[in-house]
Amino acid sequence: MGAAVTAAVVLAVAGLARHVLFTWDYRPYRPLMAAWSLAFAFSAIQWLLSWRDRPWVITAVQQARLDRLRVTVAVPLYNEDPALVDRCIWALVSQSRPPQRIAVVDDGSSVDYSALREHWTRGSPEGVEICWIRQHNAGKKHAQSVIFAHDHDADVFVTVDSDTALERNAISEGLKPFARRDVMSVAGIELAFNSATNWLTRTVSARSMFFQVVACGTQSSFGDMLVNRGAFALYRADLIRDIVPAYIGETFMGRPVRLGDDAALTLFARGRGRAVQQSSAFALTMYPETLSHHIRQWIRWMRGSTIRNCWRLRYLPVRSYGWWFTVIGIQLFLASTIVPVMIVLTWPESATFTWGAITALVCWAYLTGLRIPAIRRSDEGWWYRLGSLACYAPAMLWGMFVLRPLRFWGIVSCLRQDWTTRTDGAEIGIATSRAHAERVSA
Repeated sequence: MGAAVTAAVVLAVAGLARHVLFTWDYRPYRPLMAAWSLAFAFSAIQWLLSWRDRPWVITAVQQARLDRLRVTVAVPLYNEDPALVDRCIWALVSQSRPPQRIAVVDDGSSVDYSALREHWTRGSPEGVEICWIRQHNAGKKHAQSVIFAHDHDADVFVTVDSDTALERNAISEGLKPFARRDVMSVAGIELAFNSATNWLTRTVSARSMFFQVVACGTQSSFGDMLVNRGAFALYRADLIRDIVPAYIGETFMGRPVRLGDDAALTLFARGRGRAVQQSSAFALTMYPETLSHHIRQWIRWMRGSTIRNCWRLRYLPVRSYGWWFTVIGIQLFLASTIVPVMIVLTWPESATFTWGAITALVCWAYLTGLRIPAIRRSDEGWWYRLGSLACYAPAMLWGMFVLRPLRFWGIVSCLRQDWTTRTDGAEIGIATSRAHAERVSA
């Protein structure tokens, strides 16, 4: 590990030196080169610091204390495929450390879950209480808060999306950081159950893994996670009960805020103590399999993140890593939007610069993407993991040339807080994804 970190430092320094030389050689593009160099330095620093993130380990005494915690899982449900919901609950009751309570809150779905509800509420495993609540459609925040506000016995709340199946040791591993009393929230690692379905799920999966291992790994090492994955996260229950009124009553520019629930809970946790991730706690969730679903989900995320960035700049300590990550990220996003404009205005003189920049970006993506195969799944061999690494550069270019422009629409339309997905029913089913995956593996 020490040799790998040393090699990473050498490569990062060499790359930064190259950027400085380019800044000198491409004098007409010095402002762009300066922004590019800042982006490279920011990426390199994250890459290096992310090596500090390690799975939390605890002593026998700490484990005994964690075993006494009462855990409640909140599963908000809205127009999900019943087979996915069934898989979600089955994975929860099959945990090596099962929760004491699983609460499913149906937020006014048009899908009939009566058979599924009857099956699980009638046949709860010993020691696990399963309750099923239905309410009028009010949004994910309100669905979660039905449990948050009325479960007075829980020590830890776990949030799990209804299309997510936890790996057998996920809750056991996810609880370990709570051995440190100032840890308020823990993010699990989100993996795509259907990553092999098509090119979209494969590339988005690679991009997501890199973000979690590198960007989130660095944030976690500072106790400064900015957003826990909604698919699987854990929170101290006393904190959550305290913030329920602010959580469901949040407004922005006079409008109720319904999106960005996971980022809001993370920010509340960070305000009380440390927010970290546990890189050995895994959740398998479903990624969009169609371009339409993918784009609508991305726009929804960008609407939520626009508001969250405002709150981070306002409420995070200026000396915190999270505050500076937010500031630099916004600055680089704005600076990067100027690059295509200047390239078009100065073409063909900018051709050499353009191809050199794209080549450098692809090479840097594959170099830093070497962290991706570090996440090993039992259903994936080395060839598949290498294929995931190969997908990272296309995923990065997709994010740069397709998703980044869409972020502007998310920003300007941030006051539109509708879900945009699953409003007309389930958009993805487990049977379809499994059939796709079998054709790919064959």
